[in-house]
Amino acid sequence: MNVSSKLRLPLLGALLALQLASQAAPSTPAEVVFDTTPRAGQQQRQALDMRATMKMRAEAGPDATDEQRAKVAQAAERMAQGGDIKMHMQMLHTTRVGQPDAQGWLPLSFVSGNKETTVEVGGKVVPLPNTQAGDLTLTARFNPKDFSFELQKVEGGRPELSQMMTAQGQALISDAFKLHKVLSQRSLKIGDSVDVPLNLALPMPLPGGAGALQGLVHYTLVRVDRGVAHFDLTMTLNANIETPMPTPPATAASGASAPAEPAASAAGSPPAAPRVLRMTMTGSGKGTSSLRLTDRLPLNTRLGMDMKMTVDGPDNMRMLFDMNMDMTSKGEALGIRQAPAKKKS
Repeated sequence: MNVSSKLRLPLLGALLALQLASQAAPSTPAEVVFDTTPRAGQQQRQALDMRATMKMRAEAGPDATDEQRAKVAQAAERMAQGGDIKMHMQMLHTTRVGQPDAQGWLPLSFVSGNKETTVEVGGKVVPLPNTQAGDLTLTARFNPKDFSFELQKVEGGRPELSQMMTAQGQALISDAFKLHKVLSQRSLKIGDSVDVPLNLALPMPLPGGAGALQGLVHYTLVRVDRGVAHFDLTMTLNANIETPMPTPPATAASGASAPAEPAASAAGSPPAAPRVLRMTMTGSGKGTSSLRLTDRLPLNTRLGMDMKMTVDGPDNMRMLFDMNMDMTSKGEALGIRQAPAKKKS
């Protein structure tokens, strides 16, 4: 398993931290409304900090042969000697809202940048490829009259994140705005709670792959103090992924060098079952979130999560991952952009 695959869960964690930082937006001290409607001229930045520790181990699947069990035992020993994987990621997310056009549409831009990422394996720093992938920039527009959303352009960013947003960004964010429209019509008093679902179709690198993540964030309003609403939150996650694996080069080469052999094999015995990689993940966590009422700014969000993942490979090797993740997000208002003054005739 390469470094890139080890970073997928922390990358997911960073995306979820961003979701949590922007879900709720209270309105009045007496009652808090989950109103996330962008406002003209709004400019906000979120600084995210995530630390994760991952433990890996391997075991043989129930149908493993003696030879496969021996290979798994060797792999498990190497993992034990390698030690834990530790990751520290810092990111900046900036949202800017322009002035409405003649039809009432608001131009939006969202920029996500990776300030720093470090990975340690067994106490040794691992160099990361493509650390200067650049910021991911989304350009879009939003109509607050009916909550319509149009994603116009996706530029830069890490390949896996850019590809996901290009393929699924329109549907993902449109669904989020539909949810925000419903939540904006509900007010909360002290002690009241609201559930915010998280549903995400995960991009698969190979044709025929399928994956989905489902989760739920449970917010409880605990107090409103000096214009800031404070929430307790809990979170649950579940993901299931199934991806076909490419045919090993040795098998393909042998088939090319002996074309008559596969035909005989097909006549005498059924073809080999396709190689499939199956992954399941569960997670739960709890934390707090505080939001300023006047400008809908998420001031601070803290979330601690415990996650477990099981990967069943095509060679009867089962990989088990345990991860502890701590995420914080701090918000900053960058000011309100005013509409340009009209020139005097």
